[in-house]
Amino acid sequence: MIFSLMKKDYPIIGLNINEEGKIQNISKNTKYGEYLPLAYRNDTKGLQKWWNERSTPSTQGFIEKILKEQGLSCPSEYLMNNLGLSLTDHYWIKPVDSNLTWKSVNLFENDFKNEILFQHTETPNKTLSYSPNSSLQGNLEKSWNILNGERVLIKGNHDERSIEAINEVIASKLHQMQKYENYTEYELLKVHDKEYTYGCYSKLFTSNELELVSAHELLSSEKQPNDLSSYEFLIKLAVSHGMREETVRSQLEYQIMTDFILTNTDRHMNNIAFLMDENNDLISMAPVFDTGKSLFVDQYDIGDTKGLLSIKINSFKKNEIDMLKYIENKDIVDLTKIPDAKYIRKMYEKDGKIEKRYIDRVCDAYEKKVNICRDFQLGKDLNQVRIAIRKHEYEDRENSNRLAPRL
Repeated sequence: MIFSLMKKDYPIIGLNINEEGKIQNISKNTKYGEYLPLAYRNDTKGLQKWWNERSTPSTQGFIEKILKEQGLSCPSEYLMNNLGLSLTDHYWIKPVDSNLTWKSVNLFENDFKNEILFQHTETPNKTLSYSPNSSLQGNLEKSWNILNGERVLIKGNHDERSIEAINEVIASKLHQMQKYENYTEYELLKVHDKEYTYGCYSKLFTSNELELVSAHELLSSEKQPNDLSSYEFLIKLAVSHGMREETVRSQLEYQIMTDFILTNTDRHMNNIAFLMDENNDLISMAPVFDTGKSLFVDQYDIGDTKGLLSIKINSFKKNEIDMLKYIENKDIVDLTKIPDAKYIRKMYEKDGKIEKRYIDRVCDAYEKKVNICRDFQLGKDLNQVRIAIRKHEYEDRENSNRLAPRL
């Protein structure tokens, strides 16, 4: 089947896609090449990788059910049937013999059917047959839905406890207390027919005029010089596409500090992003989003000194504490205006499936991380911060082992 890769109503390049949604051939002729996905403007052969990465991962919670219900063989076929549409950008594929237009298919202006049933979602009377869920990234169960007339992303959890959903709300509370404006607000949503009690939802922050460009895309658009770190290279690229350097540095430093406080281990390059306008200019950083992998959710040595010294993360650095080296403005977060451990305890106690001993350990470790940040802000170098961690270690190691979270 022959399609045109489109950016809104601009035909970019021809694609030959088989019945399973796999790209078999890419045309050598490019029209409106300036509208190609950023990472592949100089390498159209890479579009096959772009298309593969665009489809919902086979490991995502709901995808097997959707494929079975619709009689589809794989996620790429699901993506093709939905014309590659997304709520994060303006790309889609148009069958060459069709009269479809962006206005008639885009999901920003046209309502869509909710395929994945969470409580309180609605399906308007007049909907498209296309879904934005065929291009959702990540392994966590999630779904674009229409709630009270607005497009929202509802996210679940990896197990029967609602920890990740609650963590998103805790992060929202932190940003709110900081009076930081550029963040994504998450709210809890009680769900039914799931093993967990709560999911969370956030409103769409892209639009028919603004699309999302991840740090991963930006970093992939040019070859990185040997004398620049990925962190500095990202800033340089963002500036070359229209951003002010101080704006980028400020939000990155804010994210690093708040991620450290919350022990967010998953600030990878798809969880840092920018907003691009219709002139292909970056006009702002995207609101801070996706902080569910926080507060030791994947840690099995919560509060243990060795653990706090060596928390592994997925970001610019492999070790969490090394990220502090990037922070120039140490006072970018006001530590007198953050959620206290009592608030975290109160939020976790909403879910009866989260054990008290787990909550105790998280709250204790959270307070310790705040103390470390305070030491850092007072001007101690990283080695002194490491010493401070040892100073603030638990008095009773045996108690720490006794309270180890269940596997």
